Amino acid sequence: MKRLSLYIAIFSTLLFMGCDSEEPEKPEPTPDVVAEMTVEINHTADNAELEFNSEYVLPSNEKVVFRRLAYILSNFHLVRSDDSKIELSDQYGFIDARLNKTSFTLNNVPTGDYKAIGFSIGLDSNINHGNPNVYGVDHPLAPINNSLHWSWQGGYIFTAIEGKTMADYESFIFHLAGAQNRLDVVLPIDFTKKEAALTANLQYNLMEIFKNPEVYSISVDGASTHTVDSPVTMKLLGNMSDIFSMISVNE
Repeated sequence: MKRLSLYIAIFSTLLFMGCDSEEPEKPEPTPDVVAEMTVEINHTADNAELEFNSEYVLPSNEKVVFRRLAYILSNFHLVRSDDSKIELSDQYGFIDARLNKTSFTLNNVPTGDYKAIGFSIGLDSNINHGNPNVYGVDHPLAPINNSLHWSWQGGYIFTAIEGKTMADYESFIFHLAGAQNRLDVVLPIDFTKKEAALTANLQYNLMEIFKNPEVYSISVDGASTHTVDSPVTMKLLGNMSDIFSMISVNE
């Protein structure tokens, strides 16, 4: 009888040890939240698609051909439905319309309901005059990538518009820069960010730079600018407040 009790005790101990060594069930992994929003920009000349090396008539009645449109975007933020602001810090977009570099992706976009998307054309002073060599070759601000670093003066060209006038086949070169000339843009649109990635579709109307609120004449106002405070720079910048419009935000 004692031997039977001993066997039972040993069996019970082994059974308990076996149960105790079993690993607890692992919880189901939660799916990764996609926190991205791709920004795609369509470039137009008023109501037509912008085509490089095609002839256009400016509001000044001057015939031109555009050869380059490139610019830098920064300071992205989203405005929630309650008017609070979500900063998307240290993210940048480099656009070169002629080379079809017309999209980029923003990360760390929280879920929620929003009423506007904001950004700047250009850079703040610290970034503009910082060391460009700290960026990897694929970074939007790497000089080897965007060709907009104004090395002889320091800082970046915020917007480069180049082409030729058909009347005399002379070049026009507008390089707009200077931290004081950074333009802030806010585009209203209602959308909801869920788990899926989003795509924001914007439009850039190049003709607005030459007509609103003041008509710009290349032959009268000037065919080039390379300083941050020249009359040419200031007149063109004054026309840039409404070059962007929001088309849609979709999953």
